[in-house]
Amino acid sequence: MQVLNAPSREELSTAHFQGSWMGIGISSVRNAFRVSRFKTACWVCLLISSIPIHLVFNSTIFQTDQRTSDYHITIASEKFMNRGPYYGPGAILARPFFNYSDASGMSADGPDMGYFVGESRGDVPLGNGMFVNITDYLDKNSSATKNISATAQAAANWDRLDIKTCKQEYIGCSGLKKHGSVVLVVEKPDGWIRNDIWHLLDNQTEFWDQYMPADQPNHLFFDAQCIMVASSNNQQPTRCSSNCFPALGVPQDSAHSATDDDIAELAAGPDWQYTFFDSYIVDEINGTKYDYYNSTFYSDEPYVDITGSLLTSGLQAGTFDISPKYCLAEPLTRVCHIALSPTLLLAVTICVIVKTCTAIIVTITLSRQKHSPLVTLGDAMESFIEKPDPVTAGMCTIGQDEIRRAMRRQEALIVAGPRQWEALTKRRASVVPKSVWLTSYLLFAVGISVCAGFFNSIKRHDNLFGSFFESELNAFLQLPMTFIQGVLLANSPQILLSVCYLAYNNMFTRLQMAREWALFSEGYHVLRVTDPKGDQYSTYRLQLPYKYSVPLIIISIFLHWLLSNTLYLFISTGGYFGTDLFVDQSMADPSLPANTAVAVGYSGWSLLGMLVTACVLILVPIILSWKRLPENMVNIGSNSLAISAACHVSPLSHAVVKDTKGFSESPSSFMFDLPATPRSPERSRPVLGGHHDSYAYESVGNDNIEMGKLRTVSSMSSARLSPQMSSSSKQLLPARSSEDSVGIEEEQGGPFTKLARSKIRWGVVKMPPEWHDEYDGEASDVGHLSFGVKEDDVQPPEVGESYA
Repeated sequence: MQVLNAPSREELSTAHFQGSWMGIGISSVRNAFRVSRFKTACWVCLLISSIPIHLVFNSTIFQTDQRTSDYHITIASEKFMNRGPYYGPGAILARPFFNYSDASGMSADGPDMGYFVGESRGDVPLGNGMFVNITDYLDKNSSATKNISATAQAAANWDRLDIKTCKQEYIGCSGLKKHGSVVLVVEKPDGWIRNDIWHLLDNQTEFWDQYMPADQPNHLFFDAQCIMVASSNNQQPTRCSSNCFPALGVPQDSAHSATDDDIAELAAGPDWQYTFFDSYIVDEINGTKYDYYNSTFYSDEPYVDITGSLLTSGLQAGTFDISPKYCLAEPLTRVCHIALSPTLLLAVTICVIVKTCTAIIVTITLSRQKHSPLVTLGDAMESFIEKPDPVTAGMCTIGQDEIRRAMRRQEALIVAGPRQWEALTKRRASVVPKSVWLTSYLLFAVGISVCAGFFNSIKRHDNLFGSFFESELNAFLQLPMTFIQGVLLANSPQILLSVCYLAYNNMFTRLQMAREWALFSEGYHVLRVTDPKGDQYSTYRLQLPYKYSVPLIIISIFLHWLLSNTLYLFISTGGYFGTDLFVDQSMADPSLPANTAVAVGYSGWSLLGMLVTACVLILVPIILSWKRLPENMVNIGSNSLAISAACHVSPLSHAVVKDTKGFSESPSSFMFDLPATPRSPERSRPVLGGHHDSYAYESVGNDNIEMGKLRTVSSMSSARLSPQMSSSSKQLLPARSSEDSVGIEEEQGGPFTKLARSKIRWGVVKMPPEWHDEYDGEASDVGHLSFGVKEDDVQPPEVGESYA
């Protein structure tokens, strides 16, 4: 894109002739619409095709997080896995799905418990597992009975986990990644005998005899199907919740929160001992408190919701104290899922094809043209030295500031001629136009303001928690979205960052150009060009010197990495995150598997790091721009007119080839071709400065013309820029007949070609006598400032002396 944005010499000549200028060595929007229509169209095409790539390229292929939510929990003795007798629902005489809500007759969706809402499983209230009909344990073909039998047969081959690891996976949970169903092996070698732990009435004994014998050991204590899901409310870290927490010893009054202090302490402790029944339930079962189990509320039920108080009466103290010895966990085959989005891949492919075709067309077209783009400062200097620009002849002291002031004023001109040299006491900051400083830092301010506003919102809502990196522990935007919407939302800030980086890089490029230009006033140096010849050297691959370009690339990578951690797309399958407790799942994406969660998460810590980094980085250009510029060099910036004005070399230079066809010392032979203006088939010369539409044009009939006189429609009270050609100015131009082609000149070289390929310095150079004769009427001697080789003994300009 920089090559397309770089003007050719023909485009520069046209712009100068029309009273305008173009940027050299920088990416410029001004250039984009002043180069040829072909280059503009290709530049716009590359720009537009880059936007989708920034938005979706890094999400075309993505990794999905897989965490299972369904698992089976069994509490049993070791003989349960070794063909020991067992009977459902277990020694506790309670089917799964009981809690305070059931015990008190309240709704299961109480304020503390809430609901686990799953799209594929319906409403699943909290409790000790999923609901099971008590009569299912009499049916050998029921899922409850089959689950118990399958666990008894397979658990012996499962992974053995120590107590600490088991608690971390199933209490301090974060979804099932390594293991699924689990058996808590309790130190109860003889199992549980019903008559030893329960005191039942006659009618209760008759009911339970059909499920298990009264005096035979039962090596199954409890069995339930469970759910483990994530919950998030955007103001607290993501929590893990399970409807089997009470069965694992988690106090029921905090079973809804897997990050409460008591749960964290329980998960981290080395021991694991707890009473399966809460003291409140024990008191009700034993009749020491008013209970609902003997009330008429459940008189029509054969088995009450919690432990069936109509069917049980007395509970021996301490008989349900659980002390797991180890766990047997079902290993899960964890597969790393790499997903591909066909829609995004198609979009990226189309953009890449467009870019590739554009690049091929540009390469072929530009290679056939004889006008190479002037990409670097050295390219422009070489071109203007070899073929001086007649528009700026006699203006060697003109800098970009004077040109910009003239252009801002309507009908403004600066007349070519001698001007007194004044010592420049400016800093590098003056090289960058005020408009560029303003727009660049306004862009930086917008980016930093967005980050600061987002961070302030995080602080205000106490959301500064979680990880610095992408993590489920961070907060998530509570917005329903599809995969494509999530990609666009998470990656859209990357475009703003890229634009800010381009502006930042542009600042460094301008400041480096100021240093490169200033070196020519301090000593003899060669030009840095795209296609080096002679003593010239090749341009940097990344335009800037590596000491700047490499750190800038690292900074760009670091900022994009920070941003990708600050706002990121989170995708998880398996059901753990796929509920409305995590984020609103109302907009299910049909392109993704069921129970897949799509959310945009953000890290406050990463945002803070990005905010601090950005605030530090924007100070660097200001610090670098504080260095002073040399006092003996004009400030050209990247202005093509100013560069052109400084490159009118002397024909007396030792590097100028005198005996070259087309070069003559006769003033009458210094003629040049001007580009045709789009206004008229005849060649005309507009005013440089102001709006050229307000000026009248004087047509010149012949093809080889000299500078014509310029006149304006209205009066001109401002200073004027008018490069009127005098015989002295002609001494700076090589003769070129209308029959000479640009291609022949490029192949054979002109009289100043050798100078452009040598070590040169800018300053006072010697001029022919006829050049000085033009200024005999001046109060003081008039000199000329341009480039020369070491043999020319180039001297710095002196304050108070006149130069033209």
